[in-house]
Amino acid sequence: MRLLCAGLVAAAALTGPGCKKARPRQPWAIGVTTFDATALGLAHARTPDPFVDAIRPGRLVIPTYDGSNQATHPDVLLERDPSGTSHLTMAMTPYPYSNDRFENPSLVVSSDGMSFTAPPGVLAPLVPAPPYDHNDDPDIRRDPRTGEYEILYLETLRPDRQTLVALNSRDKVTWKRRDAVVYEFKTGARFIVSPAAIDEAGKTYLFYVDAATKVMYTMVSADGKTWDPGAETLLKLELGTVKPWHVDAIRGDGAYGLLISGYDDKFQHQNLYLATSLDLVTWTLRSEPLLSWRDPALGVETLYRSTGSLVVWYAMQYRE
Repeated sequence: MRLLCAGLVAAAALTGPGCKKARPRQPWAIGVTTFDATALGLAHARTPDPFVDAIRPGRLVIPTYDGSNQATHPDVLLERDPSGTSHLTMAMTPYPYSNDRFENPSLVVSSDGMSFTAPPGVLAPLVPAPPYDHNDDPDIRRDPRTGEYEILYLETLRPDRQTLVALNSRDKVTWKRRDAVVYEFKTGARFIVSPAAIDEAGKTYLFYVDAATKVMYTMVSADGKTWDPGAETLLKLELGTVKPWHVDAIRGDGAYGLLISGYDDKFQHQNLYLATSLDLVTWTLRSEPLLSWRDPALGVETLYRSTGSLVVWYAMQYRE
């Protein structure tokens, strides 16, 4: 089994002592690369997979509704029909030069994991920008109980509230909104980023990061719809000096992974890390990053929210 990793790279405008002006904002993109999942503890043995084995690492062209093709926050759902043909659906948002007003959940599809198109008949974006502030961080899954597709994303309305929104659909064309959790900032609710859900043994596990403290939390739902922030728990994961920002939960062969974009020095320079677990409760961080922003072959300023399904799609901000 190979782990294919894809993500987004981007860097915010930077200023510092002695700087006369801010650096121009750099563009965002999504890339893909492969890893040996057995070596990472996510699989017992190497199993040939024509879909995964045909993927070639590199930067991808992801079409966005605003025409910039600067996509970020990727999350993928890999499905196979009865004939064995693979179909990939990616939830993502445009993020042209870090303009968050365009950061609205959108869908693209692919039959090979490298070439993506907008699916016919699907709204682009799925939801418009809110009246102020922005949407962010979509995560897509298919509920094994109902067969419905669900996209969780955040509607952030600072300084008032943040809503964990669920979009549900049976056909990935018509979507219905449901407010899963409302965080009222004025009553002290935490500000979260990057919700990531995964189903196992009739339960749904949700992982996310407290944006202020850089601490990771988890919630468990018995039905995949009802969430109780009062029952959240600290994630059992020792991060050392790594400060997490965006995460995604992935399923291996007998193990689970958390893809964590995080930093130990500057927020603007994030690496991509992997934590593994056998039970979705207790996690172990792999000390060396899967991908480093310092790798000259990548040519990036930062590695952002990443996603995977035997393959990892990573987000990046790259140097022009």
